[in-house]
Amino acid sequence: MVLADVLLPQVSSTLTVNSFWLASTVVAILFVILYPLALAIYVNRRLHVGWRYFGFGALVFFVFQLITRAPLVTVLGIVLAPQLKASLPFTYTWLLILVVTAGIFEEVGRYVGYRVLMRRDEKTWRKAIMYGVGHGGLESMLLVGGSLILTLINVLTISAIGLNGLPASTRATVVQQFAALNAEPGWLPLLAAWERLWTIPVHIALSVIVLQVFRRRNLGWLWLAILAHALVDGVAAFIPQLLGSSVGVEVLVEGIIAVFGLLALWVIWALRDRPQDDAVGAALEPPDRSLSAQAAVIG
Repeated sequence: MVLADVLLPQVSSTLTVNSFWLASTVVAILFVILYPLALAIYVNRRLHVGWRYFGFGALVFFVFQLITRAPLVTVLGIVLAPQLKASLPFTYTWLLILVVTAGIFEEVGRYVGYRVLMRRDEKTWRKAIMYGVGHGGLESMLLVGGSLILTLINVLTISAIGLNGLPASTRATVVQQFAALNAEPGWLPLLAAWERLWTIPVHIALSVIVLQVFRRRNLGWLWLAILAHALVDGVAAFIPQLLGSSVGVEVLVEGIIAVFGLLALWVIWALRDRPQDDAVGAALEPPDRSLSAQAAVIG
């Protein structure tokens, strides 16, 4: 007897989901969208950095991740799917390729952004902060927020249609999916918010690290950023593969991500401009425009 056979009579006309899960998902959506915007407003007002640097960071992520790397690895993943299912070593190799290419594409993208988008600008720590917020912010709002929104819409839509409104061939599968969803802790969607809380500081730290290529005239800092990026992504990719998928493993991964986030805060502080450098940057920085005017520029 399968789970669907047990549950199907109980949900013959309706499909319900844990209300705590729904509330947690809404909170997570609001957080992953508003958190980077709040950070950007803080940086704009506290460090007096224009919004165009937020736009530069978002543009780099869009170009070097969303419309280049993501389509490539998606197509390759589909092509290689049979080999990935048949060979565990091949799966680990593929995961390694994914985390390394993520580091290469995004960090080289940051470097190109500094070189091309900011070619005439004084490259300062303050601008690197906003640059990192834009990069990590678009990832948070578009990828994480978008994924959560689509999941919520899907769940609410199926619940509204009801089991009897679904094709008979899919009913058992849907019942199993809802049963699995309701068996999860209601707070589980909040892990997405927790992860973004710490990964955006990681993005900021990586932007500050790549900045050192120009400040210290040493390309080794770019390689350091690539390795650091791959390490953070590797934790999220390899630990569930090694330990299996469970709530406990998810919490473990997010705990390690938080450690990386704390380390990132230290890196951001340690690599800050010294007072004399900041004074030079402030002297070269054009007068800051109003928030609305700056938003219009990048819009």
